[in-house]
Amino acid sequence: MQDPLYTFFGSRVRALRERRQVTQEELARRVDLSRTSITNIEKGRQRVLLHQIVDLAHALDAKPGDLFPAPAAAEKPLRDDVAQLVEKLKNETPGP
Repeated sequence: MQDPLYTFFGSRVRALRERRQVTQEELARRVDLSRTSITNIEKGRQRVLLHQIVDLAHALDAKPGDLFPAPAAAEKPLRDDVAQLVEKLKNETPGP
C-alpha cells in the first residue's frame, strides 16, 4: 500500500513539472536521477531523500514546501509518533 504523503508529493512534482513544460527526462537530468525514478516518484512509489526534495523543488523553480500538503489539507498532518514527541516537548520545562 502506498503512503498518501508520497502519492500527494508525486502529484505535486508532476503538476509543477507539467506547468513548467519540463519532460520527465529533462527533470531527471536536472536532479541526477533516471527517468524511471521520476515516473516512480510522480506515482508515489519511490521514497525521496531530503536532498532530492530540495533538488526537485529547485529544478522546478519552486520551494520545497510547495511539494507538500498544507497542514490543514493533510490527512494526517503529523504521524502519531511525531505528534506524541511534539506534545512531550511542549510539556517539558526548559532547564536552567
